[in-house]
Amino acid sequence: MDTPAARLEKNFKSKHRLIESEIGKTQKAALQRLLKEGRVVRVRAYYLAGYEPTVESESERTLEKLLSRPCLFRRIALSPRYKESQPFFRSALSKLLAEKRVIKLAAGGRDGEYFIHSDHLLNMLDAGGSGSSESSGVRQGGENHKKLTDRIYKAYERLTRDKGRRSVFISDLLRISETSWDELRGWIEQEIVAKGQGQLDEGDWGAATEEQRAAAVELRGRKRLYIALAP
Repeated sequence: MDTPAARLEKNFKSKHRLIESEIGKTQKAALQRLLKEGRVVRVRAYYLAGYEPTVESESERTLEKLLSRPCLFRRIALSPRYKESQPFFRSALSKLLAEKRVIKLAAGGRDGEYFIHSDHLLNMLDAGGSGSSESSGVRQGGENHKKLTDRIYKAYERLTRDKGRRSVFISDLLRISETSWDELRGWIEQEIVAKGQGQLDEGDWGAATEEQRAAAVELRGRKRLYIALAP
């Protein structure tokens, strides 16, 4: 039946969300009828029932975004389009973090917080350390990890003292610490990428030597030549 309420509902079915200015004055009565019958829901804006933002819908949207690519996302890249969805997004993200389905990484400098789906992070760590008992030993922690950390920090302190700066070549840290590449890479994945205990910087790839390039660590699609550890 072609009634004002039916016409308005048809409009909602095509757009799912309407704001006050998109609903004509002559449609106000029809809108109230749809609201009363539960066919339209108001969350600041007006939504066709079933399309309004909820913690569950924001969780699904956030997970879909994070699963779309195996990379780090800034909070702003995950945020919903509409303001009324923000509270649901914040609750959804907190829930996903608590459930460890999403991992928050702290990047150095001004980059702030980054997020990645836990499956992607585990795949990255597995790919980086597959076939390497030394690298898996680093991730397991324990006495070996403590000794490795002490060795790396001593080498780093020597380099920063000699170079007079905090950021040093990863290749120099590899050489001075006398660790294997698998050991150092596994340590960087755990301490720098996962825990945020420092930062990786790109540097000038064109001016880098073959040794420096060979020790570069790839992060977010870019090769990083330098490392700076947290005090």
